Amino acid sequence: MSGTPCDTPQRPTFLGLEPLIVARLEATVRSALQVPVLSTADIAGATEASLPKPSVRVAYGGHQVVQAGAQLPAGWALIEQTWIVVPAVRNVRDIRAGAAPRADASPLCDAVLDALDGWAPGCGYGPLKSVTPGLRPATLDGCTYVPLAFTSRFRRTTQCT
Repeated sequence: MSGTPCDTPQRPTFLGLEPLIVARLEATVRSALQVPVLSTADIAGATEASLPKPSVRVAYGGHQVVQAGAQLPAGWALIEQTWIVVPAVRNVRDIRAGAAPRADASPLCDAVLDALDGWAPGCGYGPLKSVTPGLRPATLDGCTYVPLAFTSRFRRTTQCT
């Protein structure tokens, strides 16, 4: 996959999907809407007030072992990871009803969904699938956050190599 940060095409790393998602969003959302894309490293240690808005934030949302053992080679497991992508905007017009910030967030949500839903990142990771996030949208002090969630599956060895 040209221009994509793959460590090893045949062997995905456990958190290796994050830089692929960030690169995809930078190539699509950032270039089209001029909105920064922030990784976990960008967010870590920062105060919310110091983070740019509008922005799109990418964070690990957990995993589950979907299948292990019998239907896979010995020592391998099928992992399904969830990644949370949060468009964030700030708009204090109509702060009580929230219509203005929702209107600002909507194009970011559409751009993220268009970029990631069904996208196959390669590098051993399966296509991303939009799923219901475990977090609800929130508005606080004029900032609106709309979490979107995506899952991807990959095979991972359960043995040391």
